[in-house]
Amino acid sequence: MVSRNKLYTYKGGPRSIGILAVAHAVGFDIEVIETNPQDGLSEEYLKLNRLGKTPTFVSSEGTVLTECMAIALHVASQDPDSRMLGSGHMDFINIISWMSLCNSDVVKRMGAWILPLLGVAPYAPQGVEMAKQQTAQAIQIFEDHLRDKRFLVADRLTLADLFCVGLVSFGFAKVFDKAWRARFPYFTAWYEMITALEMYRAVVPDPVMVETALGPPDPSMRNSYTADD
Repeated sequence: MVSRNKLYTYKGGPRSIGILAVAHAVGFDIEVIETNPQDGLSEEYLKLNRLGKTPTFVSSEGTVLTECMAIALHVASQDPDSRMLGSGHMDFINIISWMSLCNSDVVKRMGAWILPLLGVAPYAPQGVEMAKQQTAQAIQIFEDHLRDKRFLVADRLTLADLFCVGLVSFGFAKVFDKAWRARFPYFTAWYEMITALEMYRAVVPDPVMVETALGPPDPSMRNSYTADD
């Protein structure tokens, strides 16, 4: 039996969407192994990823990658004729820059806003409001850049677009409501364009855009949300 490339993740995991979308785009075969940290992790999985995070990639040859950016870059590089990694050195550097910005500053701020509303983290109104403002500050960087551009890098679709849209899909599904989206029209239009692509819909057939943002959590609720980290 021929071994396949495997991606250990859970359905809709924001850090996995872009990886799977670009895999679809470049024709790279990946078998998804449903892995939800909330359900518990096997000793076998913890040998692959000692921090117990998702996603984790294992190649058909046995190579293990545990960082989402590294996985995404590896998958995108599988088709030498693809433009997913840009057409030159500076395109490549800019792709990594946008991915890093989104995977660190945007996700960190967005998580500090959303996770308390889901009951995953302690809820403090002032802290949530601060995180909301800090998220807007980070998203404004995208908004200003996209004011006169269709894509993040070199005016063509690259890994940066798919990876970053996957990450911020969590925000659009939970708190980036109609009123919020009106403040960031270029960012929102870019998101809608990328999520409408066939390669993205192959992974997420029905992207969610919330009409009304989450409010304060019910103290009695027990949350079932799982974060990538």
